[in-house]
Amino acid sequence: MSATVPCATCPWRRTSTEGGADIPGFAINLMRGLSNTVGRGDDFRPVMACHGSACGAETPCVGYIAQEGYSNLAVRLMAVEGRVDLLAMAEACEPLDLWPSFDEMLAAYEQAAQS
Repeated sequence: MSATVPCATCPWRRTSTEGGADIPGFAINLMRGLSNTVGRGDDFRPVMACHGSACGAETPCVGYIAQEGYSNLAVRLMAVEGRVDLLAMAEACEPLDLWPSFDEMLAAYEQAAQS
């Protein structure tokens, strides 16, 4: 079972350094490429992986799941298989100041990249 709280430097946390300077391996081009993990309505989409090197590439991003994963059928399948605990993630993330959507998060990082 994966973690239930986003990494301290999760890009979904509004407290991450503006522009991604404190996010290991961050690149705005990579973030732009993650737009295929979100969309309107239910669909099978790629699952955004955790950026943390200690987590491994197969570990889903908790911030992503808490904010956008609900419409990804692949995430819900992971929950059915016991690979993620959606309720625990939702409860753990509720008090955190996370970006409400991928589009808002990307826009903030794009703006910071232009500064």
